[in-house]
Amino acid sequence: MRAIVVSTTLQPPAQSATRSWHASSAQHHLPSECHYLGYTSLVVASSSVPDCGLTTALAFSKIVGGSSAARGEWPWQVSLWLRQKEHKCGAVLIADRWLLSAAHCFDIYSDPKMWVAFLGTPFLNGNDGKMEKIFRIYKHPFYNVYSLDYDVALLELSMPVRFSSTIKPICLPDNSHIFQEGARCFITGWGSTKEGGLMTKHLQKAAVNVIGDQDCKKFYPVQISSRMVCAGFPQGTVDSCSGDAGGPLACKEHSGRWFLAGITSWGYGCARPYFPGVYTKVTAVQGWIAQNLNETLGIQPAQALICISQHRLLTPTVALSV
Repeated sequence: MRAIVVSTTLQPPAQSATRSWHASSAQHHLPSECHYLGYTSLVVASSSVPDCGLTTALAFSKIVGGSSAARGEWPWQVSLWLRQKEHKCGAVLIADRWLLSAAHCFDIYSDPKMWVAFLGTPFLNGNDGKMEKIFRIYKHPFYNVYSLDYDVALLELSMPVRFSSTIKPICLPDNSHIFQEGARCFITGWGSTKEGGLMTKHLQKAAVNVIGDQDCKKFYPVQISSRMVCAGFPQGTVDSCSGDAGGPLACKEHSGRWFLAGITSWGYGCARPYFPGVYTKVTAVQGWIAQNLNETLGIQPAQALICISQHRLLTPTVALSV
């Protein structure tokens, strides 16, 4: 994740920051309401609806800065390796053969044959995990390599994975889902634990607060679009960093399920004051996700069975003051 660093000197940001960003099972169990709504949400096959967003971890420890994750605590976290040699980016499991990641991870290496995914393990070396090949990579058609707008990609696995206590998908929100300002969410990844540092060998987790759109634009007056959401703290201290890109910004609902609010995208440095992490807003690209899954599964829009969460809002725990 970005650095977990405490700074004692706070300086407000300049009006325009230079671009030195890091490119960082049974249906009745689901608390959802199903409708035929075309491309408004993730298609769920009626014969096999996964219990998304559930974890088998016994407890979630309090986070002050960051700590190592337990096995099975974040079962949707995926490590993407280039040429089976090294971790490059994170990804998020959303269905039995589908991952979400950041489009910029594939700017240079876009051939899916060059990538493999490790699932079900907190260890960077892939021990105790399951390796799957990537069959196809779909970048968002509006992805902008310079502004990192629409920084999202769908990855199709060569084979569907079997869900277990350590491999489960996260829930996707519908496009009207609201993650409230100040909501306490979590970021996870194997990225650097300080700016310019090495990647960590064990999956890290840290709590961050969702930052409202207006405050987000105060920190980044030029770069922020409506497809982006900020999370972190004005004083810095907790952030994602190089190597975390493509990983999840996950928020827990009152139902006990975890929903994907964002995909780790970029930021100015790591954990710098007044420069929080920036994440691709999943609700803003949710229609594109559903469309691609619908087309791949051969389902017509009018026939798509859509399951939409009934739990729309998160109660904020800590309000941000800027």
